[in-house]
Amino acid sequence: MFTFSWTDFPELWDNPDETAKLQLSLPADSHSLFIEGDNYPVLQKLIPFYKEKIHFIYIDPPYNTGNAFTYNDTFSSKDNHSAWLSFMSRRLKLAKEFLVDSGCIFIAIDQSELYVLKLLCDQIFGENNFVNDFMWLHGKGKKDTWSRTLQQHTLCYAKDKTKLKPFSEIELTDWAKTNVDNDPRGNWFSGSISFTENRSNPKHKNFYSITSPSGVVWKRQWMCSEDEMKEHLKNNRIYFGSAPDYKQVPRLKIFNDEKQEIIPKNIIDCVESTRAAQKHLDDLLETKNSFDNPKPVSLITHLLRISNLPKNALVMDFFAGSGTTFESMLNLNKEDGGSRKAILIQKPETPQKECKFKTLADLCWYRVQKNGEQFNHKIEKIILI
Repeated sequence: MFTFSWTDFPELWDNPDETAKLQLSLPADSHSLFIEGDNYPVLQKLIPFYKEKIHFIYIDPPYNTGNAFTYNDTFSSKDNHSAWLSFMSRRLKLAKEFLVDSGCIFIAIDQSELYVLKLLCDQIFGENNFVNDFMWLHGKGKKDTWSRTLQQHTLCYAKDKTKLKPFSEIELTDWAKTNVDNDPRGNWFSGSISFTENRSNPKHKNFYSITSPSGVVWKRQWMCSEDEMKEHLKNNRIYFGSAPDYKQVPRLKIFNDEKQEIIPKNIIDCVESTRAAQKHLDDLLETKNSFDNPKPVSLITHLLRISNLPKNALVMDFFAGSGTTFESMLNLNKEDGGSRKAILIQKPETPQKECKFKTLADLCWYRVQKNGEQFNHKIEKIILI
């Protein structure tokens, strides 16, 4: 662990080569980095090392509840919306600098500032780089006199959407109810496997022709290679319509219990509840309710997974909170054999509730150490005061 003051080495902060000696960049023998300090000045100091190197950012910033911020920002306006937006604006502008061109950021937010945050992000990242609002159905919901709110919001933006890989999700099919050709393998449904003639590119490597059992020729761009198509035809996986005509547009037969790559839904109902997340954190910290409303590991793991980023992606969370992002990243590394690394930043603020941890940074560090040991992943700690 390294401890530095911003004023200890003033001549070094303007010299990235010298600052690297203070371990502000990831050490060669370390996997991830935990920095204790106010995230805005920390982000400013990290820019020389990580500009355009971060693939994935997840943040769960403090929501605008009307209370004073614990961060060191100074605001001239007395308007809570303006103060909160100024607080977020300076950090999101830096976040954009950190992202690789093909990277993305997810921002958790409640409804109190959802719409103004969307406008702010449109301004910073560009309206064309908005990906979606991924809404997590988190349990019984928050109710008032008029309604019950079942979702929490997660705005997603690309650094450059033209360079962001399509998001994808793998599902096991279980909805096939019919078997129109009495296939001995059981019920199946058909999925698209080609582009229309108008959308097909004759110069594409997957532009070729296949012939139905009745001799109808289909020449277009396919969603698989010609060798893969030959396997599909050999294994009776292409459906041309009913006999004897066989003249329908060819489609792929998909059976139940097969893995299918799909476009992710923006409604997330496949992860744990807030109650389950709280119990998991309590077990890890060996104390009850010392951190309110932690996000489930499965939620951030899901966002990482669907983002379709490299398996050696560099992940950042500069509102690290209880450390869920770190465990989520390690969870996905274990799942797919990845080597992702993380940079976490957390301010040493007073915990939300009285507990055995002096600061929230202490709480987060305790958790990430346990997770690091559990997943055999090294993480270095730096305290910047």
